[in-house]
Amino acid sequence: MVGLSYGREAFTMKETNKSLLVERAAAWLLSRIRENAVPLAASLIAGFLAYTFSFTNKLLNHDEAYSLFMKGATVESGRWGLGGIDLIFPNFSMPWIYGVLTIAFMAISVCIIVRIFRIRSKLFQALLAGCILVFPSLTGTLAYMFTSNSFAFSFLLAVTAVYLLQRPTALWGLPAVVCMVASLSIYQSYISVAAGLLVLVLIRRLLEEDDVKPVIRQGVYFLLFLIVSLALYYAATQVVLRLKDVRLGDYAGSRVSFRLSSVPAGIAQAYGTFFAFFTKGEAGLMPTVFSRWMHGIGIVATVVLLVLWGTTHRQPGRLLLLAALVAMLPLAVNCMYLFTVPESIHTLVLYGFVSVYVLMILAADSCLPLSVPGKAWDLLRRFGLNAVAVSLACVVVSNIYVANAASLHLYLRQENTRAFYTALVADLQQTPGFDEDTCLAVIGTYRDPEFYEKFSFLQELTGVAGIRPDSYSRQRFLEYYLGFSLTFASDEEAAAIQSSPQFASMPAYPYHGSIQKIGDCLVVRLS
Repeated sequence: MVGLSYGREAFTMKETNKSLLVERAAAWLLSRIRENAVPLAASLIAGFLAYTFSFTNKLLNHDEAYSLFMKGATVESGRWGLGGIDLIFPNFSMPWIYGVLTIAFMAISVCIIVRIFRIRSKLFQALLAGCILVFPSLTGTLAYMFTSNSFAFSFLLAVTAVYLLQRPTALWGLPAVVCMVASLSIYQSYISVAAGLLVLVLIRRLLEEDDVKPVIRQGVYFLLFLIVSLALYYAATQVVLRLKDVRLGDYAGSRVSFRLSSVPAGIAQAYGTFFAFFTKGEAGLMPTVFSRWMHGIGIVATVVLLVLWGTTHRQPGRLLLLAALVAMLPLAVNCMYLFTVPESIHTLVLYGFVSVYVLMILAADSCLPLSVPGKAWDLLRRFGLNAVAVSLACVVVSNIYVANAASLHLYLRQENTRAFYTALVADLQQTPGFDEDTCLAVIGTYRDPEFYEKFSFLQELTGVAGIRPDSYSRQRFLEYYLGFSLTFASDEEAAAIQSSPQFASMPAYPYHGSIQKIGDCLVVRLS
């Protein structure tokens, strides 16, 4: 009996030892969660306030309707990593699980950013989390649910690269390059996320240290890192294209444009567009007038705090370099303008703008313990701190409102399109000549009901235009969401029909005569 008891104890110990690795991993994860409780909680709260409706409904834009079982263009668009990630994220556009994964990856990214910049204030940690999680670029990305979690993972890789790169030893540069190239292989535009954060790492060093030379050396190192990462990504892309025996598609090839002679124009475009974000709501980063005012107040308050910091640290070289780096931040944020044609840059590409929020919080966090001479100066410091906090809180609230409005817009578009094609299918079935070989041509532009003007502030925000009866993905919409399969006329056939006299005499749908057979096609005239 004793021997049996000992044997059981030994068996139990062996089983416990086997589970120790899992237990240690769980304990490590729980300790990380405790350490980052505030940014994690703020990320989840803000994310679910903004996007729960889109996670619990299948909302469609033009591409999302087409890509229920795919991730869109991968290798042919230079996004070979997006294709490779199929092993982790299967080709099913699942709003709940992919939505939650998107929020999780972005929340982890926020925690890493907080660690990179050693943000001490819990309030500013929470505000940073809110600013990043409800930024319009993510609102637009989630409209493309089929790639949203992959793009969020790419964002996480770019942030991780910055975290590794600013570690004390240069050996961390190799895994940083690997992370950056992997990020670019999924979504190339996150080079701007890394560039903006790297400029801020230098600014943080200046706010904490006195010596300028190490900061300059590290800046050169960071620049080399970005150049090497881009070069390796380009080389890897060429290898993958050769192995797959494909060429870059027109979508990617026509958008990349880099020549040394075009750099000055690209720089001017980067700065001009940056200021247009604040004045014109360019690219939908600040969709409402209220948001633009709050951003302006936050920027002014940040400048006040940096000037106050400068009055207590009167080293000319340090101040000059700080001013130069702050002036360089808009270029880092908009660095895509250096090698991409301006027409292809949109809301999703401009996620690097969140570096501006990090700058605001860096300035405020550095001035929290700042001791300034005199009551007037201290009053100005308190004003700056409160202005940054209130303006960023208002930006978060505004963007939550915008995200929910975008979800409502997508939902209404989808319901309108569903109603349109449900009625159209019923009309087609009663049209003489309708059979299994029928070819359908829906020609013209759909005229929106007037109430869509209430969503005009979303016009510049990429991704949330929704599915319309005249969208290119209407054939897939019919098949996937109405269960009705029809062959649509090709663009050439539609162009020939549109130039015919019979089409010219047709009224617009839904009026009598707006569905007619022309040649081998049943033709519906929208406008």
